[in-house]
Amino acid sequence: MSNIFDALQKSVAEYAGSDALRNAEAIELLRNAESRAATTWDSRAKARPSAEGSQGAAVVAAVSVMGTADVFDEMRLLNVSPPKDNRLVTLTQAESSAAEAFRLLSVRLRHLQRELAIKKLLITSTIPQEGKSVVSANLACTLALKGEQKVLLLEGDLRRPTLMRSFGLSGNPGLCECFQDGRPLGTCIYQLKDTGIWILPAGQVTNSAPNLLQSEWLSPIMDRLNVWFDWIIIDSPPVLPLADTSVWARLADGIILVTRQGVTEKRDLRTGLEGLDRQKLIGAVLNCSRNATHSDYYYGSPTPAERDSERD
Repeated sequence: MSNIFDALQKSVAEYAGSDALRNAEAIELLRNAESRAATTWDSRAKARPSAEGSQGAAVVAAVSVMGTADVFDEMRLLNVSPPKDNRLVTLTQAESSAAEAFRLLSVRLRHLQRELAIKKLLITSTIPQEGKSVVSANLACTLALKGEQKVLLLEGDLRRPTLMRSFGLSGNPGLCECFQDGRPLGTCIYQLKDTGIWILPAGQVTNSAPNLLQSEWLSPIMDRLNVWFDWIIIDSPPVLPLADTSVWARLADGIILVTRQGVTEKRDLRTGLEGLDRQKLIGAVLNCSRNATHSDYYYGSPTPAERDSERD
């Protein structure tokens, strides 16, 4: 297994110096959790059935008969217009150390995908304001850079969705309309121009929207998306204090936990880790390390206004 946490820590150290990470107890907690998960993932890789390839070929053949190209033809193309205070560093600051860190993460994930059947990747955090939505958006854009794989960014937070605003978009039908109005799934997925990704937004959320996650239609929808796309990046609500994340976690192949220096407390981190399936936890991202100077997003401390813009 590619040790994503060690890779990200090394990247930070290269830019920030040997004292880049001060919260030693929290880091050790993450390292131990990832180490236990790594053992499980390595075992799953060795036990992976050889017949899986033929099953995958059968699925691809079935999709061809169903006309997958027609599905993508009905997906609208949207022009993105990120606000000035956006945190989409992979699009607006491609040469920054933050963008480089996301490229490193995407490389490790592609290597992992060659070893394991991993497509649906859940990005979550323990509490709000740790930056999981921004990490989700940047990671999706980075995975799509080469244009060799179809990448879907799925807005799984049906309480406080923020992804569409990050791209300067709003008001487009999404998951809620699929569930409530019976809209065809393909008409609720949009290709974002100049990003290389597709997005399935939350849509028009209501007070009852979170209950839709318990719908019997969610699993079949994810099955269809799994056939259409090579990567599905799910921006999930925080683990605490909601139960929404557990629904997405059951449907995901792997989980990445986002933490934020100066925001994430050790007790919350421990509780959050206890609420996740350790067999699916494949890594952690440390956001906003205070010591680096190269990137205001990935390493720097945000202003109060920036915290509000990144609120999960």
